[in-house]
This record gives sequence, structure tokens and C-alpha cells, in this order.
Amino acid sequence: MIELLVVLVLISLITALTAPRLAGPLGNLQLKTAAKKIAASLRYARSLAAGEKINRVCVFDFENQKLTINADAEPGAGEAADVPKEVRGTTYVLPKGVSLKQAVAGDTVVDSGLFQVVFFANGGSSGGDIVISGDNGRALLIHIDFITGMVEIAKSKLE
Repeated sequence: MIELLVVLVLISLITALTAPRLAGPLGNLQLKTAAKKIAASLRYARSLAAGEKINRVCVFDFENQKLTINADAEPGAGEAADVPKEVRGTTYVLPKGVSLKQAVAGDTVVDSGLFQVVFFANGGSSGGDIVISGDNGRALLIHIDFITGMVEIAKSKLE
């Protein structure tokens, strides 16, 4: 009986020591997933722009915490009923616990309002960096190269 109690105490000690180490990476899962979805959406917008030879505008809305991708339509076309759905755009709303923190393009730093990145028909883009953060204070940087339009995810230096 004593041996059984010793084994149970050892198992509970090991569980108590390893549980916090396993919980940390799971907390970052939502942030990483959101970063991957944003990066995939931006890559898709670049692909559509190059394939269809139509500029794509990606608008980051800091107030509503969402990303909207539109074709570069005529001014004033917006959300009109006669505009096809693929021109009106696709929207990705960030999950709870993840937020847009900052966007940088050249010398311009945006942390509220709207920030846009344009993917051109030749495969290039207007470029920029977008920082998203989680509830735990961790942040990821999504970098868009202005020459090639390539999208990369990295750890943010703002952490």
C-alpha cells in the first residue's frame, strides 16, 4: 500500500511540474493561427492580382479588428448590389484574444483607423509590416515585401 502511495505522489508531482510547460504553447496557438490565416489571405490576394491582372487592395481595420480584401474597382463601387461578390471582397475577422497592434509602411506608423496594402498585377506590392498581438502579450510580425509581394511571419521586436 505504501508503494502505491509513493507512485501516486510521484505521478502527481510530475504532472504538477509539466502542466505549466504544456499550457504555454497552447496559449500561443490562437495567435499563430490568426497570423497564418492573415498571411495566407495576403498570399491569396497576391496570387489573384498576378493571375487576373487586377490590383488587390487589402484593408486592415484596427477599430473592427478585421482584414478585407477587395479588387481595385472603380471609385464609388464599394458594396453596391450590382458589383460581383469577388470584387466586393473577402473579410477575415480576427478571433477573440488576438488584435491588430500596429502597421508600418516606410515612415508611416498606424495603430488605429485603416491601413491598406496593395498587391499589383505585376506581383509586387506597396509593402509593409503588420503586428498582431495576443492576450498574453506575445506579438507576431507579418512582413510584406514591397518588391516581390512575398509574405513572411516572424516574431515581433515589439514584445
